[in-house]
Amino acid sequence: MTSHEKSPAWSGRIALGTGWAVFSGDMGDNRVHTHHALQLVLAPREAVTVSAHGQGDITAPGVLIDADVPHRVWPGAAALLFVERESHTGRTLALACARGLCLLTERQRDAALGVWPLSTDADLGPLLAALGLPKSVPAPAGRRSDRVRDLLEGLPARSELNSTLAEFASEASLSPSHFRHRVRALVGMPLRPYLRWLRLRRALMSAAAGADLSRAAQDAGFSDAAHLSRTMQRHFGVPPSAILAALRTA
Repeated sequence: MTSHEKSPAWSGRIALGTGWAVFSGDMGDNRVHTHHALQLVLAPREAVTVSAHGQGDITAPGVLIDADVPHRVWPGAAALLFVERESHTGRTLALACARGLCLLTERQRDAALGVWPLSTDADLGPLLAALGLPKSVPAPAGRRSDRVRDLLEGLPARSELNSTLAEFASEASLSPSHFRHRVRALVGMPLRPYLRWLRLRRALMSAAAGADLSRAAQDAGFSDAAHLSRTMQRHFGVPPSAILAALRTA
């Protein structure tokens, strides 16, 4: 690409769930990067090309990239899934990666696209089944976890999400260790990354409504726009400006 050519822009739909995010549309330009989330890249037609550290350019109907693997996805139409590495689903997906990658067949790609999640209420179980992976289900909750479930269900509506684990445990009248265990059982990941995804979702909703990055960061409880930018980059591997552009052109 010459200096006079315009880099491809990101445009599409984004949705965040508990520990995961999806993008469907046209990917823009992205440099070699790493992020602490697994990334599934599916080509809606033909194939996608991924440049992976130490493995060169790889072209396939779909590619699953493990967390913290340096890579670049070539621009073009695609469906992307980002999954928190510490979640049950993330650990299940990571088992399929050899040398940091898992190449999908056309059949797997088509099956995955057939159940593609675009709602924050979507269940990733059908997607795992489409890929031929076992569904990883959190442990069933007992009676004592009701207070924790009620607390967790009310978190998205709270204005502040910066309480400590000990403070949340006290609110639920449980010891910190028991509260930690029940949170992982109910939401499939530790409390800290779960709260981080809630804040990211709140920031993206604020940005989709027209807020600038500073306002979105404030609304979601990040210390400032730079903190929100670093968190987005860490999870999605693209500049926040690209994510906001995609949100506003969807």
